[in-house]
Amino acid sequence: MKSDKKTDAAEMLRLYLRDRYALETEEKVQQWLAKNPTTEELEQASKEYWDSINTGKDATTFDALKRVNTKIGIHSPKKKSVRLKVFSRVAAVFILLIGISGSWFYLQHHNHPKMIEASAAYGETKQVTLPDQTEVWLNAGSSLKYPSEFNQKIRSVGLKGEAFFSVTKNQSKPFVVETKNLAVKVLGTKFNLKAYPNEHQTVATLQEGKIEVQTIKNQKQQLTPNEQLVYNSETSTLKVAKISPEDIPDWKSGNLIFSEATLGEILQTLGRHFNISFDADKSIDLSTERYTIKFEREETPEQIVQVLSDMAGDFSYSVKSGQIILKGK
Repeated sequence: MKSDKKTDAAEMLRLYLRDRYALETEEKVQQWLAKNPTTEELEQASKEYWDSINTGKDATTFDALKRVNTKIGIHSPKKKSVRLKVFSRVAAVFILLIGISGSWFYLQHHNHPKMIEASAAYGETKQVTLPDQTEVWLNAGSSLKYPSEFNQKIRSVGLKGEAFFSVTKNQSKPFVVETKNLAVKVLGTKFNLKAYPNEHQTVATLQEGKIEVQTIKNQKQQLTPNEQLVYNSETSTLKVAKISPEDIPDWKSGNLIFSEATLGEILQTLGRHFNISFDADKSIDLSTERYTIKFEREETPEQIVQVLSDMAGDFSYSVKSGQIILKGK
């Protein structure tokens, strides 16, 4: 015996057109229609729906069409009393299906704006203005991902490398910078964040305002102006220290400031800053001794390495084919 039970597709379509779905369910229906399982299935669904209604005008059909069109920004003209033929009414069902699909893609695009990536190559810095007018300076070898518009509850961006942020204040929409090992949450402030993926230490330095830092281990710490947080991903340790305003990173002005940095960390920074490479003997201590020093923007790589050689006292250097070679004494 032949079953008169409607297909799932026809039932979904019928409930949608008669406005029987709850608001939270409606988008799921739109998603199903937008994916368009098969053309044949949609055709069968629309035919079964048409067969289920009488030949008189069905106001709920037009109400549903008006609702969908409003979502996608199409305003219907004033109603006119028109006697539709069967062909016209069937066409209206297919137009409605197209409208529903279009509204889903519109909502998807609206809720998930395009992502933009800005980057600074080795040997350069770059300034970026975000959609909320937040200013970001990217250091050499860094990249920043951010949406074309901040339409979510938080203004979220992703950083690989180092950047200085001057965040536009917005009490109702926090600004969050996500890195490999920690996230920084602010409302409106100025701070520097160093988070190169190939380095074990992530450093957040606050100049103005207040920030909250949370590590991947759920350690939380608030910073006040002239405080610097250092997170070591190898040991999962988090340290906060008070620093002088002169020790706040000033690389965007061309100056290089190092605080308790190893020789290896300094050479990595110099390599990115000047777009040069280093080759050091295994006998040279790159990770034990730490140095606090500042270099002015006018100083050349050779001058800087000479100063480091005098400080460390255990290596000499030479320059060959654009590479600086360090040899143990």
